[in-house]
Amino acid sequence: MSEQLAFDLPYRTAYGRERFWVAPCNQEAITWIDRYPNWPAHALLIYGPSGSGKTHLATLFSNIIIQAQDLLRDFRPDFQKKMVIENVQNLADEEALLHLFNFMQEMGGDLLLTAQRIPHFQLPDLQSRLNMIPKAEIVMPDESVMRAVAHKAFEDRHILVDDAVLDYLSVHLTRSFSLLQQVIERADKLSLEVGRKITIPILKQVMQELKGVMDV
Repeated sequence: MSEQLAFDLPYRTAYGRERFWVAPCNQEAITWIDRYPNWPAHALLIYGPSGSGKTHLATLFSNIIIQAQDLLRDFRPDFQKKMVIENVQNLADEEALLHLFNFMQEMGGDLLLTAQRIPHFQLPDLQSRLNMIPKAEIVMPDESVMRAVAHKAFEDRHILVDDAVLDYLSVHLTRSFSLLQQVIERADKLSLEVGRKITIPILKQVMQELKGVMDV
C-alpha cells in the first residue's frame, strides 16, 4: 500500500464541565472550581504537572486567560470579574502580578493562578499574598484516569479506536498527560501516513520513537 500524505488538520479540544474526568488525582481542584464563588479568598492556585488538566479547569472558571510570561509591568487590564493567569512558574515580572493581585482585590474580582508547582517569589508582598490563598494540587493519574483522558483525546480528534488501544496506553505509558498527548498526536500522523487505523503496533512504534522520554 502506498503511503498517504499526512495533513496537520486543526482540531478543537472539547472543554466543558461534563468533559472533565473527575478522579482522586484532581478531585480537590475541581471541587474548588465548583465551590466558586464561595472561596475564602479572592484568589486560588491550582498546581500540577504539565498536561494534567489545569487549562481545562481554567476555561471552566473564566474565558479571560493570560499566560504569565505575557504579564508585564505596564499591563493595565479592563476589569473582569474573573481572570486566569496560567503557568505562573514562567512569570517574568513579579511586580506585574502583585499589581494584578491588588487590582482584583480592590475591584472585587477573583483570580485563578495555575502552575506546575507552588511558586516562590522574591517580592515579600507577593509571596505573602500567595501564602494566604488556598491551593489545590493535581497529582499524577492512575490507570483509569489515563484511559479516560486517552479516550477523550481520541474523541476530540474524531478518531475511533478499539478498547485494546486504550488499555494498552493506560498500562504501558508513563503516567503523564502531556506525554499521552504527544503519543496520540504522533500516532494520528503515523496512521495517516501508512493508511491504517491506530492499532497497538502503531502505538508500539510511536512509543519506541519516544523511548528516551518515557518508561516503557
